[in-house]
Amino acid sequence: MRALFPITLFLISAPLIPRLAAKPQPAAAEKLQHALRLADLDNWADAGPDFAEAETLFLAAGDQRNELYARLGVIRSNSEQHPLPETSAQLAKDLESDPILQTDKELRMFCLIVKGDIDGEVDSRAMREDWQEVAALARDLGDAKWQYRALAQLGIAAFYDGDLETARKNVGGALAEATKNGDAGAQIRYLTALGIGLVESKLYDQALPYFENASKIAAVTPDAGFPFNTNEQRVTALIGLHQLDAAQRLDDDIMAKAEQEQRLLHQ
Repeated sequence: MRALFPITLFLISAPLIPRLAAKPQPAAAEKLQHALRLADLDNWADAGPDFAEAETLFLAAGDQRNELYARLGVIRSNSEQHPLPETSAQLAKDLESDPILQTDKELRMFCLIVKGDIDGEVDSRAMREDWQEVAALARDLGDAKWQYRALAQLGIAAFYDGDLETARKNVGGALAEATKNGDAGAQIRYLTALGIGLVESKLYDQALPYFENASKIAAVTPDAGFPFNTNEQRVTALIGLHQLDAAQRLDDDIMAKAEQEQRLLHQ
């Protein structure tokens, strides 16, 4: 599994506010919107329970569209618990055959965002195709946030393929847009991504400020959650700089937080 973006991460989803059925279900809508807010901050682990509850409520109400919306959120939130290639294959089938995903651009984009994050762990070619379609749908929908987020994800796909110039250009450009727009979720994710690129080049001293800035943004952003990936990569940079005591202290903090939150992947 790739280290650059473990499934605990960013894409990353934006606060896509669901369109409700003819008879709105206030409790279900509230749960879904809160889950999407957490997902927008790349805090999928905490979003999972709200997605699951919203799915149950929309199913009971017969709201197929928003039931599917919530179910996709559950899939992304729980993705680290299931084989990623099989999950990606099922999403690909859904994108080809589900009538709602064929006609509803907003929901299709959300499904591709989920699939793009999963494919980023296993298949850079599929990842690139996912995010190219996300970019196109975002343009059609006039969604500027997902246009620059998709640009960054395409940069990460380029990184996987060894195209470092495109990776730096795309991720750096997206980070600038995220900063300008106060997009904390994207700032955390792409500061971390740029730091990881520097770690891969063994430029540990240059990488640390990126991880530190990402951690600071997460700390002051309500609902962002603990930035496991950022801090794990920060440990790697500290070890590279032979700052072993600091690395051990941070690793102990990560382990304690993972145990507290029952995040087995990080223990």
